[in-house]
Amino acid sequence: MSEPDPRKDPRYRPFRAAAYGLYIAVVSVFCLFIIVSVTRSVASMTPELKPPVEPVLSYRECLDAAEQLWSQLEAEREKLVRTTPAREVDRQWMAFRIQWMGRLRDREAQCALGSRDRVDLKELYHQLEEIQDLYTIHAVQYAGEVGGVVDALRGAFSAARKNEAAGRF
Repeated sequence: MSEPDPRKDPRYRPFRAAAYGLYIAVVSVFCLFIIVSVTRSVASMTPELKPPVEPVLSYRECLDAAEQLWSQLEAEREKLVRTTPAREVDRQWMAFRIQWMGRLRDREAQCALGSRDRVDLKELYHQLEEIQDLYTIHAVQYAGEVGGVVDALRGAFSAARKNEAAGRF
C-alpha cells in the first residue's frame, strides 16, 4: 500500500478549507466589482428611453428620420478605417455613439413607437440600435486588435517615403 501524500495532512484540512473559502470569497467580490463597474459604464453611455412627446411625427417623417440616423451611422462607420491613430477609433466612436443614441431616443419619443399601428417602425428602430451595438463592438475590436498594426504600417509607409525623398532607395 502506498503512503499518503504528506501535503494532504488531515490535521491541516480546516486550514485548507478556510484558504479555499477565502480565495472563492475574494474572487467572487472581485468579479462582482467588475460586473457592477461594467454595468454602470454601459448605463452611463446609453440614454434611457423617453416617453412619447407631442406632436407625434407622421409615419413618413419617422421613416425619414430612421433613414437619416442610418446614414449618419454608416458615414461614421466608414470613417473608422481612416482615423489616425487607429488605436483611437474606439474613443472617437464612443463619443459619436453617445450623441447618436441621444438623437435615436429623441426620434423614438417623437414617433410614439408604442402604438399598435407602428409595430414595423418600432422593429426598424430596434434594428438600428442593434446594428449600432455591433458597430461599437467592431470599433473596439479594430482599435484593440488591428489598430496597432495599422499604425505601424502607416509609420512604415511614412519612413519609406522619407527614405525615397532623401534619395536612399
